[in-house]
Amino acid sequence: MPAGAPYGNKNAEKWNIRKAVRLFNDAIELSEEKETYFLKQGEKAVEVTGFKYDFIGEIAKELGTYHNLITRDLPKRFPALQRLKKQLLNNLESNCYANGKRGTIKEASSIMNLKSNHRWTDRLDNTSGDEKIEQSQINVSIDGKSLNLGKYKGDQNKSTL
Repeated sequence: MPAGAPYGNKNAEKWNIRKAVRLFNDAIELSEEKETYFLKQGEKAVEVTGFKYDFIGEIAKELGTYHNLITRDLPKRFPALQRLKKQLLNNLESNCYANGKRGTIKEASSIMNLKSNHRWTDRLDNTSGDEKIEQSQINVSIDGKSLNLGKYKGDQNKSTL
C-alpha cells in the first residue's frame, strides 16, 4: 500500500487556494527585488543595480519549496493561479534578459536560462511547424534510363526542388 493519503483526500492536503495565492504573491514580490552589484571594468569597479532573482529554482528555494509546485502542481490544482504563474514567469524572463544585458550574470548563463526555461530559440522553425516531415522517393527518367535521386526531405509546400 502506498504511503500517505490518496490524492483528493481533502483532510490530508496541505494546500488550499488561499495558501497557494499567498505563495505566488510572495514569489512575485521576490521576483521584483533588486540588488547592487559591483562589476569590474578595466581597473575600476562599477556599481550596477540588477534583479536578485532570474530563475524559478532560486525563488522556490528561497520560499522553502520546489519549482514544480509553483510551475506545475498548484496551477493544475487551482486554475485561477495561471495568471499569477504567468506574471511570475514573465518577471523572471525579463529579469534574466536584463541581468544578462547589464552583465550582472554571465551572458552564457542568461542565454541558457532563456532557452531552457522560457522557450527562446536561435532561429525560427519555418519548415514544418514541429510536425514530422514525410520523405518522398525521387525517381527521374532521362533518355530511358532511370535515376534514383534519393529521398527529399524539403518543404512540402514547395512544388520545385
